[in-house]
Amino acid sequence: MGAQVAAFALFVPLVGLVLLALVAVTAAGVLTNRRVPPTPSEAAEVARRHGGTVHAIAWVAAVLLPGLVLAMLGVVTLRVTGGGDAYASVVTATYAAVPALTFLGVHALGERTWPRPTGPVRRAALVPRGLTAPAWLLGVTVGWGTALAITLLVCGLTADDGRRLTLGNSSASPYPGWQYGVPVALAATCVAAATWAVLRMIVRRPAVLDADPRYDAASRLLASHRVLRGVQLSLALTLAAVLSFASAATSSVGLVGLALAIGVTAVAVVLASVAVALVPAAAPSIAVTAAWPASADVPTAPATGASDTPAPEESTHR
Repeated sequence: MGAQVAAFALFVPLVGLVLLALVAVTAAGVLTNRRVPPTPSEAAEVARRHGGTVHAIAWVAAVLLPGLVLAMLGVVTLRVTGGGDAYASVVTATYAAVPALTFLGVHALGERTWPRPTGPVRRAALVPRGLTAPAWLLGVTVGWGTALAITLLVCGLTADDGRRLTLGNSSASPYPGWQYGVPVALAATCVAAATWAVLRMIVRRPAVLDADPRYDAASRLLASHRVLRGVQLSLALTLAAVLSFASAATSSVGLVGLALAIGVTAVAVVLASVAVALVPAAAPSIAVTAAWPASADVPTAPATGASDTPAPEESTHR
């Protein structure tokens, strides 16, 4: 019982930080969407507005909808499982996955409804495209996921009966052992798969009509940045939650110094992920591009990954 009280005492401030972070990120996204450089064409302006609107809706949905979804899932799960360990495991997994999957779902819908070229003449550069994403942000996202996997593995190996930490005659629960760690790991895997799918949709979406290929590449880089900064925040907050419960249980069995270190790490993870989420992406600018075709030299944005995918619509049709 003491461990549960300690866990909630540590976790409640983190929840407050999370809510403030999401509000701040949403506000920052809306404000930065208003201050953008001019676009090179009417089609580019339509695409810019579409992307900005989708991103703002994604943040709002990630903040507001999960509460309702989790409440409904919690009631259904409670009736099906009757409570107990199975109920706790399912609820743990859904709490870790629902906000991120909501965020990614809105972005996926936005990519599916991306403005397509219209008119009798459609012109775009025939250039191969691979997965385009900011390398540093992709690294941060992978780093949070790796840290979460390692933390769950360590907690699973040190847990007693999958949900309890025991040291001598002292025992504390809840502790993120296998009972909670496996569902959280599965939820994180679903988030990673959904992220990859959305990034691939960004690669395959129609090119911006009558815009320099560099502008189109920068637009895709911006979209990937928006997706990844939300995903890294979700993974980091999941990691912080796992660490907070591990810290409370560790403190209850007498390892106060270790518990303090784990708790400080949890707070640091939250603050770092919020700072990353608040880093704005550079909007595509016509300051470095001109109406095309201007030359045969078509540079592309920095890319990660190696899958070259020419888009079939990127040609001239009459």
